[in-house]
Amino acid sequence: MKVFLNVIVASLISFTLSVSASAQGTVSPITFSFDFRNGPLGWQAGFADYPPSTDDGAYGLRAELRDLPPELGVSGTGFYFQGWNGSDDLFMFMKRRLGPSDGIVAGQAYWLDFTIVLASNAQTCGGIGGLPGESVLVKVGGSPAEPRTLFDTLKPSPHLRMNIDKSNQSQSGIAASVAGNIQTGQPCNPNSAPYFSIQHTHRHIVPVLANSSGELWLLLGTDSGFEGFTSLYYQRVDVRLTPLSAPPPPKLLTTRNWEGNDTGRAAALDSVTLTGEPFSILTTRNFSSDQHTRLILLAYDMELRSEEDSSVIEVQAEDSQQKVYPLAVEAVRHVPNFEWITQLVVRLPIELRNAGDVSISVKLRGMPSNKALVRLN
Repeated sequence: MKVFLNVIVASLISFTLSVSASAQGTVSPITFSFDFRNGPLGWQAGFADYPPSTDDGAYGLRAELRDLPPELGVSGTGFYFQGWNGSDDLFMFMKRRLGPSDGIVAGQAYWLDFTIVLASNAQTCGGIGGLPGESVLVKVGGSPAEPRTLFDTLKPSPHLRMNIDKSNQSQSGIAASVAGNIQTGQPCNPNSAPYFSIQHTHRHIVPVLANSSGELWLLLGTDSGFEGFTSLYYQRVDVRLTPLSAPPPPKLLTTRNWEGNDTGRAAALDSVTLTGEPFSILTTRNFSSDQHTRLILLAYDMELRSEEDSSVIEVQAEDSQQKVYPLAVEAVRHVPNFEWITQLVVRLPIELRNAGDVSISVKLRGMPSNKALVRLN
């Protein structure tokens, strides 16, 4: 059941990026500078959005410390990546854990500001599917959960996908937003493609909430729509973490339609059958003595503190007449493999029978989430 739920989560989740900036608190920002002439410095490399059956070399995937190209005029090493984008969606990424020893505070939200210096040889040339520079997007961000790759078996050939939301190519996600591309601005020259250093400065558009263990993960990578070969060197990454004075509100996850647009409908499942809406209030297809349906709701920025339990969470439904009904919260846990997502199990009351579309919302310590629609029979 866990594997099935993981696949459903990966295919359902959507998000809203209209996050308001809170006033900065009195806690001092934390800054880090990672110069890859000094080694990998705790960064780990990975690849996603491709079929792992190609690991035999068809995609030419490689990530390693390597001497910088001489044309840059600087000595030392950079963090080198290369790959052939045969899937039209290759993500080449780096991640790094930050924890309490780095000054990260459990339950604290941070704005992440990045400055990235990388060396690229992407010229202004025609491309395949996309352009070699403009269609290879640089993305930066962070997550309270470790960014990892998981098997997506929904395709005919299994692909590796990220367990966090980076979105795809030119679109920004919860855990990574577009900071630029790898275009150097040099004219197309099929006989020579020297590397040039380029720099991007970007604030990730979603604040990152450190988990209850005082951890968060930095994420950096390229999301490619160019169906050809890409190679680049990361030379330096500077990151500034600015604490928010208050945590961001919790957010219910909503579904996407086939065009990738947010439907405004909750990513909700029957807790037993793992099927979607519409939901009956009463059903014999569960294990409860009262036969009331329990829903799984998915949310993020719902990290509980070590001393807290589900009593700090409220869930309510509002019908078309603006009447509000509390929904009993019976379980709170992280979704396996998607630990940045909180799974809430709630009981549907008989008063909502045949209510049609209702608006569901969540409160954490009195702070309300967005509203999302659920259809009830």
